[in-house]
Formats: sequence, structure tokens, C-alpha cells
Amino acid sequence: MYTKLTSVGRNMAIIACATALGAGGCMSEKAEINKPLPKMSKEEAEGRARDVTHSMARSAQVEIDEKTVKPNYTKCVGKNDEVSDDGRFVLQYDARASLDGDQHEQAVQRIRAALEKRGYDVGTYQVTKGPNATVALTAKDPEKRFTVAVDGFMKRDEMVLTVMTPCLLPPGREQQQY
Repeated sequence: MYTKLTSVGRNMAIIACATALGAGGCMSEKAEINKPLPKMSKEEAEGRARDVTHSMARSAQVEIDEKTVKPNYTKCVGKNDEVSDDGRFVLQYDARASLDGDQHEQAVQRIRAALEKRGYDVGTYQVTKGPNATVALTAKDPEKRFTVAVDGFMKRDEMVLTVMTPCLLPPGREQQQY
């Protein structure tokens, strides 16, 4: 069966793979599965995601519609579908902003330039034309391993800004070993 992914679906698949890599989910050596996870509370992760999202919005020269902000916490899932009981989590933080479709490409280019200046590695940058024209960007912070995605839906005059954390372990929790 063939499933056509939208640009958001495509970017979320890229983010999911990057998260799995960051969590050790795609690593072949058994020792890597127990590699120490970065420690961060949910509040700190959400604060950082909010800061990155607002920074991208400033770069794009758009205002985030605060009613659209959606922090979504999920458990980390390992390579062999392991789910621990140690409190580790992944945060996907989404926000939307209105922007005239004709301005999307320049706005995403400004976001890209700002992210590159801050040391992010750009993974994809894609512009599609036609009746469902979109602009899409993904990038990753090599130090904090946060992944970002920007999707501009020109027909809807809407941009979606997403930040996803790697698998994080809350402070004070002992990491479960496999």
C-alpha cells in the first residue's frame, strides 16, 4: 500500500527518525542502548521549545497564535519497541502562525539563515509549487539535539513551527538499563 505524505507528515517522519537516532533507537551495538540520556525536566524542555519556536517566529516576522500551541509529551520507544518506566520522554511542541502565502518562501529562508547562524544543521529545505504549494525546512541542533521543522502552507496562509526534543530523562531519575 502506498501512502502519500504531506509535507508535515514527511517532516514528522524525518523528526521521528532523528529522534530514534538521538535516543539510540537505530544503533546496532547493544552498548549504545544504555548510553546516558540528556537530563531535563518537562518544564525546562517546554520552555526551551517555546523559546526556539518564538525565535523562529521572530526570524520569519510572524506572530504565533498562542491558541494553537500544542506541547505533546510521549514516552521514548527504543529500537526493539522498549518502553521504560524511568520517566524518559520526548516533547513535540507545535505552534501556528498566519502569513500571506506569497511571503512564505522568504520567511522560511530567514528562519533557515537564523538557524544556521545558531549552529543548526539544515536537513531539508524544499519548495513545492502548484495548487497546494508548500515550503518545508528541517534542521537539528547538534549540541542539544533538538530538531525543528517549519511548514508553510501557502494556500492556507499558514505556517506550522515544530520543535521536537530527543529522548530526555527527568533530573533525579535513574536511567533504566536494557
